Amino acid sequence: MNPVGSISVGPTDREVEVGSFSLDEEHDTLFIDVQQMSPNQVWNYSYGLLWWESAFGRELGTEKVYGHQVGETYKLGIGRSPRSRAGRIMFAPRAYNRRWISIENPPTWTLSISAESAKSNSGSFPDIPAFGVRATLGVFADLVGAGVSYAITDGTAKILLSPFK
Repeated sequence: MNPVGSISVGPTDREVEVGSFSLDEEHDTLFIDVQQMSPNQVWNYSYGLLWWESAFGRELGTEKVYGHQVGETYKLGIGRSPRSRAGRIMFAPRAYNRRWISIENPPTWTLSISAESAKSNSGSFPDIPAFGVRATLGVFADLVGAGVSYAITDGTAKILLSPFK
């Protein structure tokens, strides 16, 4: 993992830039490690939204993250490469716990963030027809108790029809 930056946020902060990060050539996924640096206790006040933003917006999606002192790794990606490899990692705290908002001196939530880009193994399955193979088998399996007859020959499922009586 490559260190991107540390941020300290409070209950009134909105969007905070963690730092710049560029994906490697042909990479479409970003793994982000988030470690809570302070306070040195279980963080039960809120969660945050984390995303990577290019000139074209949030091309890899947004992830809901929580504070963990030992850290947690999150995955951003939608299965296709972004239009731009250059971007920045952003964070927005969500103060859902009224206690964090209403206390006189609310604690600051400090997070250390590292990231690494990768290429996902997304795409089509080799040697499998594009239409209906995976879903069709599940549908036919659901019909077992319904008295519907079918046969699978050479990877193709066929419903055996008989005239109604």
